[in-house]
Amino acid sequence: MTAHRSDPLGRVLRTAVEPRAREVDDRGRFPRDTLAALAGAGLLGLTLPSRCGGGGRGLVEATEVITRLARACGSTAAILASHYTATAALARHAGPELLRALATGRHLSTLALAEAGNPGTLPTGRAESGGGVTALSARKNWVTAAGEADSYLWCSRDEEGLSWWLVPSQAPGLCVPAHADAVGLRGSATATITADPVRVPDSALLGTRGGGTVLLVDEVLPWLCALQAALALGLMQAVLTRSVECVTGPQPSWSRWQDPPSRQPEVRADLARMRTKVDTAALVLTDAAGSHWHADGLERLLQARALAGDNAVQVAELGIKVCGQHAFRQDYGVERRFRDAHTAAHGQLPADRALDHLARLTCGQPLLS
Repeated sequence: MTAHRSDPLGRVLRTAVEPRAREVDDRGRFPRDTLAALAGAGLLGLTLPSRCGGGGRGLVEATEVITRLARACGSTAAILASHYTATAALARHAGPELLRALATGRHLSTLALAEAGNPGTLPTGRAESGGGVTALSARKNWVTAAGEADSYLWCSRDEEGLSWWLVPSQAPGLCVPAHADAVGLRGSATATITADPVRVPDSALLGTRGGGTVLLVDEVLPWLCALQAALALGLMQAVLTRSVECVTGPQPSWSRWQDPPSRQPEVRADLARMRTKVDTAALVLTDAAGSHWHADGLERLLQARALAGDNAVQVAELGIKVCGQHAFRQDYGVERRFRDAHTAAHGQLPADRALDHLARLTCGQPLLS
């Protein structure tokens, strides 16, 4: 997926993502046209099996796509990252008709795992079945593409354990805010949605009842870690690029009586700190994404997620410092990435929770409790 003339992602970035990124943020507008362009280029189905019309690619390629996309538009990258995470699970359990719709970009899915008021990863939302219908009750937090996706990959708990469900966007009882007024990733339609309860047929169950822990650990958490890290990495790469342009580019006339920023040691030191944090996050993520099938693969991915989330916040803050008043010009885009980076440190798996999971594994404790 490296950039060259025949690269479909490169074309979409130039023609659809970059021209609309500022408007997506300014208006908090869900980027439907951009997603349509990504679908037309086969990128919504990138990670699905080729037998159903997908691209047949894996976590490494998905990570690169999200990183490049986040450099241009964090909101669009967040939407696609959640879609890829959901489709990684659906590829195991969804029927051929749904897989073809996902592969061709006719169906957008998203993840509904985290819950409002619940600090852990394991959901406390309930599932109660009877008469061939299951009632799901929960308040799902940090749901990307809320009210815009065609389905939600929904995790719940009952007496048998964790289960996963595919909840259609039109399912009765699903309450989605009319407008998500976010500070960062403003066009991603990230919001808290409520099921009080939402009713789905028992056939919406993915896999076996109570067997959802394996899917969570083997598929959802690895993809969630890698793609949230990729989102943070792309944002900090964009901040670093704009900061270097600010320091080395033409300076305002009033600054002619002082040394150019590139000759000021403290400015250069801040740029070096930024680059070190960006390069470290990139190296850790590259290693983790390529080694996710190793015995310690999840630990590496948790490290990558936590490091990228923390580094993105620090790089964004240094970018504000280095760019000064330029950082708040809309055409520069540093302030937008500053807000996006702080938001990206949270999400379905916050950086702090990734650290806690990593510490549990390091101490030999159960990952989930």
